[in-house]
Amino acid sequence: MAERRSEYRGARISTMRSSGEGLDEAHLLQEVAPLYDGKDPAHDLFHALRVCRTGVAIAEAEGADPMIVALASLLHDAASGPKLRERSGEAEERGLETIKDLLKSWRYPEDVIERVLYAVEVHSYSKGIEPATLEARVLQDADRLDALGAIGIARVFLTGGALGRPLYDPDDPFCRGRDPDDLRWNLDHFYKKILKLEEGMQTETAKREARRRGEVVRRYLSDLEEEISKGI
Repeated sequence: MAERRSEYRGARISTMRSSGEGLDEAHLLQEVAPLYDGKDPAHDLFHALRVCRTGVAIAEAEGADPMIVALASLLHDAASGPKLRERSGEAEERGLETIKDLLKSWRYPEDVIERVLYAVEVHSYSKGIEPATLEARVLQDADRLDALGAIGIARVFLTGGALGRPLYDPDDPFCRGRDPDDLRWNLDHFYKKILKLEEGMQTETAKREARRRGEVVRRYLSDLEEEISKGI
């Protein structure tokens, strides 16, 4: 297992310090890693680990249950099909069942399992669901924070490159006179989704961090525009 998953060697789940009763990091990583086989690099295990770290920090600041948030964060993209292809409801249902079975095998009580599954089920930006629990709101915020800032910029271009999309529309790179079309132009994803994430944060902790990361994105786009339009 360790050799086959060599790309994850060195990954840590230090955030489980607050919440991982009965399951050490090595065991947890070994169990979770196969669920991310075949995921695109922007939604892989490293993404889940970052969301876990951020989510637990938010949970501790906001009074949410860090165990629920940590488990949901680690598993949140394991339930979905490949992000680079159209996802089906059936695939998601199978993924949720897999997560449920895994949590049962870890001997978590039924109420914990249900709270984790709920957070995973409603976290997606594309679903547009407003979560009913604090832990689910924390997961949404943590996942969306990973789409902002320097790491968010990297993930946008990682995904666009994997899909073979051109970098930008040469006639209007920054969507000044047209609606953004991120299915055609990679840069448009910032205007279609990324720049809207900041206003949708639900916890005060995430709102503060989103402002910082949002400024990183806006500064990058400003620098990019200057280089594209002016050269040197």
